[in-house]
Amino acid sequence: MHIRKMAAMGQAVVVLVILLSLLYPAPAAHASWLDRIKDIYQLPSNVEQIQKDYDATKQQLEEQKDKLSEAVRQSQEIEQRLLSQNEALKKDNEQLQERLKAMEQVALDKDKRNRKITYMIITAAALVVGYFLLGRVFRFFVWQRRKRGMR
Repeated sequence: MHIRKMAAMGQAVVVLVILLSLLYPAPAAHASWLDRIKDIYQLPSNVEQIQKDYDATKQQLEEQKDKLSEAVRQSQEIEQRLLSQNEALKKDNEQLQERLKAMEQVALDKDKRNRKITYMIITAAALVVGYFLLGRVFRFFVWQRRKRGMR
């Protein structure tokens, strides 16, 4: 009887374990070996898609690199053109400065010449006036002497 009791108790424990397992939710499903095999067979299509995405991204990067290098080349051309224009403008500016100095020097020389001519005319006029005045004074003294000598 003791064995029967134990067998009945074992059956009760098994029934209790089954009931308790039904009450608890089932654990999350894990991929079985069959799902893994399916993923392996789908892997080549995934690799192809990844390769296509990689190639597209690489092509975009190449296009951007080409655009960037073209932009750099254009900016260098513009910089060279601006530098050459700047040099030409500097040369023109230097030439204009030299012409301005030459014109200022010509104006100064003209002013000097005009002053010299003015001084020469004034001196000549003063000499002519002095000559006439001296002649009059000389005649006056000569006239005074004659007048005294006649007396």
